[in-house]
Amino acid sequence: MTTIPTSFYATADILTMLGIDPNQQYIPVRHVLRSVGLAPASYERALRRIPVLAAGLKPLWINDEHGNRLPALCLRVDLVPLWLSMLPSKPGSLLAQWQIEVASVLWQQFKPNGATTQDVFVGARYQQDNLDQAYVQAQEIAAVARHQLLGERELDAQIAQHESQTAAHLSDDGATQLVQMTRQTAMTSATLRKRNDYLGIFVGLVRVFQIHSLRAMPPSRLHAALTWLERWQNDLLDEITADESKE
Repeated sequence: MTTIPTSFYATADILTMLGIDPNQQYIPVRHVLRSVGLAPASYERALRRIPVLAAGLKPLWINDEHGNRLPALCLRVDLVPLWLSMLPSKPGSLLAQWQIEVASVLWQQFKPNGATTQDVFVGARYQQDNLDQAYVQAQEIAAVARHQLLGERELDAQIAQHESQTAAHLSDDGATQLVQMTRQTAMTSATLRKRNDYLGIFVGLVRVFQIHSLRAMPPSRLHAALTWLERWQNDLLDEITADESKE
């Protein structure tokens, strides 16, 4: 059985060290707990009390090292990192260091707009080297993409829900044009401000034009909406130009 060193910190993949095959869909809970030096019984019970983890539990038959088939409580593999981040760890252990990185990734993904990038794993902006900055920028790009994905899924859900309730809808071409302009404005903001404004732009359109989704924009107001988005982009450019002139 794989045992994680009590004091080890490197770029090793903790899931690989636990002997987890990425092709597996479910991982035996007891194997993971024993690998990190924890008693299985109490932590198996704790797993069942956390809804998101409990939903990924499944009793399965597995083969032990002697080829015997045994019943085992297993956890869906995509939930293993979340579960590992919740387990108690010893200072200096690989699990503890890995949890620090997990906390950093979560902060980079969910931090409010305008918040500093400082956290335990990355450090303050003035302390970052090129590799740190590349990591932070990659996380910011991923966060923009994630918010855009969630926003568009919400948009699709609203369209499906209200499609039959709204008398006047944009044509497919009009809706595509509006969505593309919204994306372009968000990417301009992300590039110039290093900030994710996608949801803010979407909410702004909803409030200004009193609509529940982009497709619900009255066709007669499409031009006004596109002009509003263009003005947002121009304001961004003016703001950046003004900041550069001060420098």
